[in-house]
Amino acid sequence: MATPRDGPARPPRSSPGVSLDCRILGTIVVVQDGRIIDIGSPRQKALLARLLISRGGVVTTERLLDDLWPDRDPESVRPTLHVYVSRLRKALGSHGNRLEHHGPGYRFVFEPSELDASRFEELTADGRRAADQNDHRAAGELLTQALGLWRGSALLEFRDEGFARAESARLEELRVTALEQRIWSDLEFGGSHLVNELRHLVVEYPLRESFCEQLILALYRCGRQAEALRVYQSMRVRLAEELGIEPGPALRRMEERILVQDPTIEAVGRDAVSPLVSDLPSERTSFVGRTLELARIWELLDRARLVTLTGPPGSGKTRLAVRLARHHSSDFHHGSFFVPLAAVTDPTLVGSEIARALGLRGSEEVTPLDQVKAFLAERHALAVLDNFEQVMAAVSHVGELLDAAPGLTFLVTSRSPLRLSGEQEFGVPPFAIPSMEEHLDLDEFQQYDAVALFAARAQAASSEFAISGRNAAAIAKIIARLDGLPLAIELAAARVRVLTPHALAHRLEQRLPILTGGPSDAVDRHRTMRAAIAWSHDLLDRREQQLFRRLGVFVGGFTLEGAAAVTDLHDERRGDLSDVPAPGELDTTHRVPEVLDGIGSLLAKSLLHRVVEGDVDDETRFAMLEMIREFAVDELVAAGEDLEVRERHARYFADVARSTEPLLSRESQGLGIARLSGEIDNLRAALRYSVKAGQPDLGLALASKIWRFWQSSGLLIEGREWLDRLLADPAASIDARAQGLTAIAGIEYWQGDYAEAMTRYGEALELYRATGDRFQEADVLTSMSLTALWLNDLETGERLAASALVLFGELGSREQVGKVFMSQATALWWRGQHRAARELWTKSLDIAREFGDRQLALTQQVGLAALTWHLGDQRAALELVIDGIDEAVDLQNDHITVWMLDLVAALSVGKAAEQAVRLAAAADALRRKAGGGILIESLDIPEARSSARELVDDDVVARAWTDGQTMNLDEAVEAARKLGGLAREVDDSEQPPDGRPR
Repeated sequence: MATPRDGPARPPRSSPGVSLDCRILGTIVVVQDGRIIDIGSPRQKALLARLLISRGGVVTTERLLDDLWPDRDPESVRPTLHVYVSRLRKALGSHGNRLEHHGPGYRFVFEPSELDASRFEELTADGRRAADQNDHRAAGELLTQALGLWRGSALLEFRDEGFARAESARLEELRVTALEQRIWSDLEFGGSHLVNELRHLVVEYPLRESFCEQLILALYRCGRQAEALRVYQSMRVRLAEELGIEPGPALRRMEERILVQDPTIEAVGRDAVSPLVSDLPSERTSFVGRTLELARIWELLDRARLVTLTGPPGSGKTRLAVRLARHHSSDFHHGSFFVPLAAVTDPTLVGSEIARALGLRGSEEVTPLDQVKAFLAERHALAVLDNFEQVMAAVSHVGELLDAAPGLTFLVTSRSPLRLSGEQEFGVPPFAIPSMEEHLDLDEFQQYDAVALFAARAQAASSEFAISGRNAAAIAKIIARLDGLPLAIELAAARVRVLTPHALAHRLEQRLPILTGGPSDAVDRHRTMRAAIAWSHDLLDRREQQLFRRLGVFVGGFTLEGAAAVTDLHDERRGDLSDVPAPGELDTTHRVPEVLDGIGSLLAKSLLHRVVEGDVDDETRFAMLEMIREFAVDELVAAGEDLEVRERHARYFADVARSTEPLLSRESQGLGIARLSGEIDNLRAALRYSVKAGQPDLGLALASKIWRFWQSSGLLIEGREWLDRLLADPAASIDARAQGLTAIAGIEYWQGDYAEAMTRYGEALELYRATGDRFQEADVLTSMSLTALWLNDLETGERLAASALVLFGELGSREQVGKVFMSQATALWWRGQHRAARELWTKSLDIAREFGDRQLALTQQVGLAALTWHLGDQRAALELVIDGIDEAVDLQNDHITVWMLDLVAALSVGKAAEQAVRLAAAADALRRKAGGGILIESLDIPEARSSARELVDDDVVARAWTDGQTMNLDEAVEAARKLGGLAREVDDSEQPPDGRPR
């Protein structure tokens, strides 16, 4: 596949040896020696902007007064101008002498390479020359570099002021022209990768014919000739209506070439894949410094497809990677995505985590890693893998993905390199350490990134804090003692709420000598980071230390209730598990107040942070930074409490699973799914402990209760793997094994592996009969009945349903009888007895609603709609499905929702064929991402695409199917609502005035 560039474009050109970088392509920024200068007040910044616009020319004093204060008497503000000139010189530090008083006014002296606008114009000119020489690859790279200099509208703060308006407009026109040329160069190598970008540009510049011409060509080159011609017609109408003119000769010529299929406009190659949705973590606190590091890493990414950021713990690798990915996401045709691995310790789950970050849902047909390979094979994207050191055994996955996806670039954060061929390692250095002299120049001192970071975090902790000549030396000592590590600086700065900088520096001086020195390898770097954490830990009293280390067992955060259950501050045992509560026996109410006080103390001392306030349970979640959590776990092991606390953790989450299970099929299913989603890393940790500790009953008690969560959340493969591992342990009890077999059979059923599900159900049935659990016996018989029906074994399905009905009748379980009715109704349906099936199905639906089983009721409502269609009432069938869509979304069950979307499409195809095919395509894509689901063909209802081919041209069907495949779930649901409304309107228009059918 040909792409406009083999990799990301080169970094925006800078000027080697020049220490000043003035930027006006966005907000006004001046970077000096890698640090952003604080220019001062808005008018002071406006003064600099006005001087930069003149490109080194003299601006008279009168002109400056008129431009900066147009509504003021010039003589009244003349002294103010002199003050601003003086302050600006001071802000520019060693470059202040560049602001010269020259003759009747002022000028700012700088080289063209020191202004981003000049560099932009130079790169643009180089790009045009390369294009003129037919070197379109170089042209694309140069123009991309030029456009990469833009951070927003030129002179953003002042573009509407008189002095900047003309220059801002001129630069904007140059930017758009450069964008046009870049797209022409990129079009030499294909078209489809540009379609989405050009659609946005046509909307943004509706009367600019060049973008329309480019969109037409891009569509044609990816095989969408009819759509290309429609774009031309739309532009023609727009020009006629708004300007009263016809399209220009270039646009008309493009239409002619499309119509005759001119071979000279054929694509060199095709790139028919959609962009990724960039999903990078938000920055909760300000990003400080690192200008030079960002530029250097971007240069490395230009040369290599794998760049690994290494360095000491707390050096800011993640923040640096996210910042760079956010700033350069647009340089990758298909975007960027972030894969957090901090909570993953099992290398086999790395493929699943990458798939999850990409929004890919599980599939029984391929492994998650193979799914990712296929998805990224033809995409030009940037992947950020964070905290890879925990899963180093999965390094081969990165190599496989690099081989499978030539356009993929990895930016990895890890404590050590991956050691793959082609890897470029970048050691993230600590911040530069300022001088520790007593008499520092305060302005120069505050330019250090480390000082700026300390000041920002200290001011967040105490609004009264300010850097002064009295505390500067102490702050310099603190930074030096912390080796300039950003995380250590942040932890220290938070202490200014209780300690002055002098006291803080003194305390650090007493603690750190024993934690420094030694070889500079990974272990030593960890010990260096531990200096800041150990210092914070030593400030805690004995009970706080106990709480701190026990909280380290949580992965991905915790609630107050979870902390109270797992930490048990009254428990002083060491590894004695004899009376650890079993699942369902945890009572933590009396412990919450004490834990709340302890957590409040740990929050105040920056060893914890709040993750979410007011989540699904109206509870605040807390978490430790990962480096701090590792320290806590080490302390837990050293205290001899590791096994005990991990046991409590696993039992607590087994209890969470037990208490949440009823929500997964009741009124508040969405609440249950949200609760378990928030705890997924803790659930995995509990399951991992159960497997490692040889406690299959504990693991099965958890896993068997959450299988419907795995089913609803598209994690069927992972759920099946956990259950397989637990069931493989022969030590599992009969009761636990029976529950586990039932759960894994349910997962296999939803994966469409009916034969295997039938086998598992059969094994569970024998165990329930052996233990005399008649209720579970009947429940499994019901599930086996439905499974047999999907295997087209109607006799077995009916026999099993009859047996279940007898048992539930003897037990007096009316709710479960309703489920059996559904199985019997399905058998009647399969035999073609639709009217009798609908009658029994309706009884089943009434019982489900009576007992509040929303998920079952909704499933039955959709089935009832299908039966209604078979009985000839298409409108009533459609109404049943449309009425249930909102509830399906509320339940957060993707399988049912997708099933309903497919039905809406199938039942509406006769009223709006193209829209129905688009919706059916969306349902198809969503079903595949979710790892399976019910096909409407199995209900003897023709799917929309095949029906549409009898109503509209094949190219219309193909185009609609392609468009629909890109919809997300929300878009598809909205499309279904609109389609249902359209179908109703068509039905109403076909009725005569008296209401009788025609």
